[in-house]
Amino acid sequence: MKVAALLLTLSLPVMADWKAEVTPAKLGPHPKITPQEFDYRLSWNGMVDAGKLTFSFGKKDPKYPSDYVARAHGGSTGVASKLYKSNVALISRLDPATLKPRFSVGVQDEGKEIVTTRSSWAGTQVTSERITKVAKTGAETTAETKFIFTPVHDIFSAMLHVRSHKLANGDKLVLPLMPFNKPYLMRVHVLGREKFAGRDTIKLSVALQKIDPKSKALLPYKKMKSTTLWLSDDANRIPVELRSEVFIGDVRMTLAADRKL
Repeated sequence: MKVAALLLTLSLPVMADWKAEVTPAKLGPHPKITPQEFDYRLSWNGMVDAGKLTFSFGKKDPKYPSDYVARAHGGSTGVASKLYKSNVALISRLDPATLKPRFSVGVQDEGKEIVTTRSSWAGTQVTSERITKVAKTGAETTAETKFIFTPVHDIFSAMLHVRSHKLANGDKLVLPLMPFNKPYLMRVHVLGREKFAGRDTIKLSVALQKIDPKSKALLPYKKMKSTTLWLSDDANRIPVELRSEVFIGDVRMTLAADRKL
């Protein structure tokens, strides 16, 4: 019986002992980014064009005068769009002082289905509503996820908080995040400084695990094997390139253009 109990214990998911590791949601000493927009080229193995993605940070929006607004939009192009159609549009409203998320909306159009995710942050709870619409029939299904924990970032607030920290060689950051309707734990490790694509950069490794919303157990995220990110080592600290080993191979996001807003 003791042996069976031990084997059962070892087979269970890693429980929520990760909570003590979480980096506080306090901005670091690096200056905030000025309002800017960035274009990225998506590719397989850095050779086959797969899509485009544009991020904007801090552009004034008259609809949300009390919020810091971040957006992203783009999708697959060329041959990739024929194999796997995907278009995405995201908007996030953050607290301008803390850059913590308040509300976000994401729309993913994958041809046969259109998925809209609305998430709101209130106190220690994140509530996410996911609506899946079948393009051909118009039929809709709705699913709700509630995750009680704090702090929890969205995609944009995670990016802004990471870049704000000192990022000394060897530093590690741990951030829970809700990119769409499911929570994840992101671990960031500063690997060092190096010249990359002709620029001074900070090299980071990024790892993701799923978080069970109820038990808060950590679970594997099998779609992403490993990710390396190069940030410009300057005042902007913007992503120069991201490389991920995922289930479809080597996917890269490479900076193509940037401009002030």
